[in-house]
Amino acid sequence: MINPEECEDREWIIPTDTGGYVSSTICGINARTYHGYLIVPENPPHFRHLILSKFEDFFIQNGIDYPMSTNRYNFQVYYPEGYKFLNRFIQGSNFVIWEYNFENSLVRKTLVVNKGTNSVTITYESDKGIFRICPLITYRSHHVALKERPGFFDFQTKGNTITIILNDNKILNFKIEGDFSIENTGYWYYNFFYKLDYERGSNYLEDLYNPFCITSKNKEISITAYVDNYVKSTKIHLKKDVLQLLSSAGRDFVVRGKEGWAIIAGYHWFDEWGRDSFISLEGLVLLNGEYNTAKDIISRYLDFEEKGFIPNGFLHNGEPIYRGVDVSLWAINAIYKYYMYSRDLEFIKKIFPKLTEITNWYWKGNGIVETINGLLFHTGAPRTWMDAEFDTTVVTPREGAAVEINALWYNALKIMDFFSKELKINSDEFEIKAEKVKAQFMEKFASPWGLYDYLNPDLTPDNSIRPNQIFAFSLPFNIVNENIGRKIVDTIEKELLRPYGLSTLSKNDKRYIPFYRGDRRKRDLAYHNGPIWPWLIGAYIDAKIKLEKDNVIEVKKLINYLQPLINIAIGNNGFIPEIFEDIPPYKWGGCIAQAWSVAEVFRSLNNIISS
Repeated sequence: MINPEECEDREWIIPTDTGGYVSSTICGINARTYHGYLIVPENPPHFRHLILSKFEDFFIQNGIDYPMSTNRYNFQVYYPEGYKFLNRFIQGSNFVIWEYNFENSLVRKTLVVNKGTNSVTITYESDKGIFRICPLITYRSHHVALKERPGFFDFQTKGNTITIILNDNKILNFKIEGDFSIENTGYWYYNFFYKLDYERGSNYLEDLYNPFCITSKNKEISITAYVDNYVKSTKIHLKKDVLQLLSSAGRDFVVRGKEGWAIIAGYHWFDEWGRDSFISLEGLVLLNGEYNTAKDIISRYLDFEEKGFIPNGFLHNGEPIYRGVDVSLWAINAIYKYYMYSRDLEFIKKIFPKLTEITNWYWKGNGIVETINGLLFHTGAPRTWMDAEFDTTVVTPREGAAVEINALWYNALKIMDFFSKELKINSDEFEIKAEKVKAQFMEKFASPWGLYDYLNPDLTPDNSIRPNQIFAFSLPFNIVNENIGRKIVDTIEKELLRPYGLSTLSKNDKRYIPFYRGDRRKRDLAYHNGPIWPWLIGAYIDAKIKLEKDNVIEVKKLINYLQPLINIAIGNNGFIPEIFEDIPPYKWGGCIAQAWSVAEVFRSLNNIISS
């Protein structure tokens, strides 16, 4: 028997490939606002709503009701106590199975996610006995648990299909296979307690509605819960090869929305983000050979370009949000990677004017970015990937000339020079600009440990030792030479390299916080001031491969730096979390499945193997 409090920390998630997902814990206690059997995007892949929270289910034998489910109420009450009978939990690629023992009866409950549709099929099987199953319904944003709600739930029955109605709108259907009887209940269940949200200082109490219960007449019954339509999926078992596992997990972030293909930045709560999409594009899309999908993503973002900026994200109604100064530069880097994989020169020719427009705006300035003697400065904060803020407080402003922004700027200009030559455009404009950037960069950013993290608007340097300097040597076109690159890598290894990636700040810095816990304020203060980010391991591996390019054995040894993350992926359906705390046992935090964490580990592993 598993301790229920331990169970609440052991989550699983299966994306639906629509932008939605299915998620809970191994013994079925929902411990987050984001846990549920059916989370559905209202404006795919955006605006996700929880509709079906779970089933309250019982196995009935010899007139005795044995609980299969478990809930936590009002902090310390676990009821019913299905966890006591749970014998085994099995997870596959698109399914989970709970096995129970009741009075020498083996009971199996299987949940299969019907990929590509907003639906799940849940099957109950036993060697004897019957089942009573009571759905718990809600209708809300997956971000916000509700205690009180307007509206009225009802249901309609037609044959073996039951439809849930909220305020005259059909929101959910149940298709039942097997003989059953139905009881009209209309119960509200009050004060579900979500432990993990409580620990995060978020809303953690919820009321759920039970419209009906069904009782099977035989020892097997199957229920498909769906919105709009469904096509049943067969069970897909997990890949044993780690490359296949990471590849499969990576595909779960790539979804088709109303406007085309998109990359979900992280499950549970992140939506589509431009920066994350372009950093992840190679590991999630290009390595899987899905070039048309990559081209669709690139084209859609370029269509929203405005004064050189590409959106950092989109509102629920599809309206673009412009914030990050690095998004356009990461996009150019991703487009270069696309070309190196596909050799699709026609596409580059088509979008080259748009890319030129981006670099022109960055060079002449657009009110937020401007070049001063070639170096790229930005005003306003937060505009880099270190973007935590709370109550109007920006934790890591980095306003001025940031080291990775200028490394990306140089890289973008070199890529544009490369493309111009591929297109046989007789111009040395981009090369001249790139060399000007490089000369100023070397003069202003060089530090005793490698590079300063950023320059203030008055050109005074920031002495923080952070991982951002690694990009000056890791990008396809590195702005620093090998000697400085080695100094950067030495500093990273001495100050920031950890088992699960790179820490975001030196332990010697007074702002350093190793823990990522508590309410929003405490977590945001720590977010980029100590915790380990797995996605940064990709840039470190790139830099090490450049330094060890003539030593195949040393390059192969780099797999050792990925092994802890590979182990996490193997134990987590191929997924890798967003961050880890910077202190043993390196507890993970943030999203349980982060796109760029998976993408960069997969990409790095492939790079090591192919080197």
